[in-house]
Amino acid sequence: FTCVFPFLYQVNNPNENVRTYMTMAIVDERTFRIDALIDRYGWTNDMAKAPDSSGVPHLYSVKAPGISYLGVPVYAGFRLLAPRCGLPKPGPMDAASAHIAWLRATTLVLRLFTVQLPCLAFLLLFERWLRRISRDDVLRWSTVVAAGLGTNYLAYAMLFASHAPFAWASFASFALIYGPRKPSLVEARRPFAAGVFAGLATLLEYHALPVSAALAAAAAIRYRRLRPLLAFGAGAATQALLLMFFQWRAFGNPLTPGHKMCENPQFAAVLSQGVFGIGVPNPKVFYDLSASPAFGFFGLSPFMVIGLVAFPFLVGMRRVRPAIGRDAVIGAFCTMFMLWLTISAAVNWRGGWTIGPRYFGAAPPFFAFLSLLGLEHFSAQGRGRRLLARALAGGLAFAGVLSIGTAGFMFSSLPEDVTRPLREIVIPFAIAGLVPHHVGELFGFSGTAVFYALAGLLLVVGSLPIWWPMGERRWMYSARIALGVLAVGLGMIPALSQPDQSEGLTAGANTQNHYVPIWEPAGRDRWSQLRQLHARREATACDYVKLARIERLFHHPELDATYTQESAKLGGCPKFFQRF
Repeated sequence: FTCVFPFLYQVNNPNENVRTYMTMAIVDERTFRIDALIDRYGWTNDMAKAPDSSGVPHLYSVKAPGISYLGVPVYAGFRLLAPRCGLPKPGPMDAASAHIAWLRATTLVLRLFTVQLPCLAFLLLFERWLRRISRDDVLRWSTVVAAGLGTNYLAYAMLFASHAPFAWASFASFALIYGPRKPSLVEARRPFAAGVFAGLATLLEYHALPVSAALAAAAAIRYRRLRPLLAFGAGAATQALLLMFFQWRAFGNPLTPGHKMCENPQFAAVLSQGVFGIGVPNPKVFYDLSASPAFGFFGLSPFMVIGLVAFPFLVGMRRVRPAIGRDAVIGAFCTMFMLWLTISAAVNWRGGWTIGPRYFGAAPPFFAFLSLLGLEHFSAQGRGRRLLARALAGGLAFAGVLSIGTAGFMFSSLPEDVTRPLREIVIPFAIAGLVPHHVGELFGFSGTAVFYALAGLLLVVGSLPIWWPMGERRWMYSARIALGVLAVGLGMIPALSQPDQSEGLTAGANTQNHYVPIWEPAGRDRWSQLRQLHARREATACDYVKLARIERLFHHPELDATYTQESAKLGGCPKFFQRF
């Protein structure tokens, strides 16, 4: 969460850029207008164009302003301290390279302090909160691994965007609403905080409005008394006022977002349909967003299926756990159903370039919570069932890490032609050495070794619930590992399956061809180094074998054949050394 920085300047990621520009505009120019930033860094998408009181049009972020607000103190501090660290803020006459360096550094700092660290902190708090439900370390660790590393939560926790913060904001409200009923807290403080987080969800993401409404309904049912309800409303109102202030200053109406004013005519046409781009729910879209192995929530994160399957059994129980009532189970599921229903009705439901279903940012902790309840309910009925539950939980959590966590560790977004992220993009790029920026670069370690060490750590932590000994008898420990490996294989079936014709047959080739020429950092990857050896006529037979393998992975059969022939001319490479 703090050591890898996927960043490609030339992708011009609008999901991140407009939010960054708005934060910079607030601090640098005391305005929401991003005109000056666009003049400096070039056009990006996801902007609205609205006239001021004189009729002169200006550009604004079309996104909800929450994450840009949260980035203001971070950027203000960075702007103050950066010159003391040898990075002065460039002026109008400085070279374009200086401005690009400033934007890159600003983006990474905003990511780290506004998103990455808070998202990591949420997982630590989430684990502590889950102790109310389960004292079984394996089940609880599996749940946290599945939510934090086995969904797109990891990918969006490394981006200056709202999707991962949407998760902790909405679940924090849920946890406060269904927390213990201590009179001193129920009366005002806890409901007020729950209202703040419920409102913050919509301040972060416009499409979170139904989630905030569901949380408000849960609070009304839970509290019943006037004083805590007023406190909840007051907390939510603080966030609503911040949202309305932005909309009033940018678009001239506190109740109108900028979707219909999109600077991009295509986006404006799409978002003008229905209610700001929300129409009638589509059953096929609902299913695809859930089950697709390319971008579906459950298709990429098999652990979360446990919560879906367990829900009807949990509702049938009078009390799920001493600290969790049936109303919390129903509240969690209904909140997620409202989110699913809303996005399945959206015209732009896919969300463009993305990793997993990015509009379902709130889903990981909610379904992880339901999954853990289901696993505990199943485990409570015998030692054999607990063994099976531990193996299933650990195996499916690790399958999610492999299916989508590894993609989030390397990329901040993927184009829509990618149908199986692991096999089409992650594995080829990892073999070619096309890996992102990492923390080692700050200390002079600019090679790829640090990244591979961190990736290995990701896999070790992701698989920990499978192999960590829990004091069982030897045969039970061995059985847990064996069943856990079997569960990994079961969970990996969607990720390793062949795409059908309806999904497209490019196998990620278009994405590969787009990303390779603009990859950052450039020139340090194994592919480039091997090509340089070939150009200098210094490549060995084994080097040519490696080159041929990479060209094959990147769909270049003619170069694969050429390098294979070059290897044969040099006497070939022993099979043992071909592995390396």
